[in-house]
Amino acid sequence: MQKIMKLVVMLFVAILCIATISYSAEKEVLLKTTSTWDNAQYKKLKIKNPEATVLKIIIGINEELPMHKHDLVNIAYVKKGTLTVITDDNKEITLHEGDVLPELVGKYHYGKNTGKEPVELIVFYLGQKGTPLSVNKE
Repeated sequence: MQKIMKLVVMLFVAILCIATISYSAEKEVLLKTTSTWDNAQYKKLKIKNPEATVLKIIIGINEELPMHKHDLVNIAYVKKGTLTVITDDNKEITLHEGDVLPELVGKYHYGKNTGKEPVELIVFYLGQKGTPLSVNKE
């Protein structure tokens, strides 16, 4: 009986120790969406040969990207700077450090650095393997 009590106490102490272990990892949802920033809904995605790509893009002070479109889903995280994105029908959105942008799909637009430091983006793309990440407007 005394052995059983010792075993129960040891088990209780072990459970107590495990339960009080603290973790420093934190998570925060930066974006959860079913649409692009202009409210165009994502269509059902049927990707036979999916390919994910992550790019780090730096846009210099006063630099403007060419008018382009994406034929795949992509999400941009603004790590640093201020970026304004403008569509070919003049809708625009301005983003700052820490913002997340569900990019437009199949719609022409361009981005320009409207801040006083280089813009640093981390962009996540998901689409059919071999699909260009962007297509410039001619």
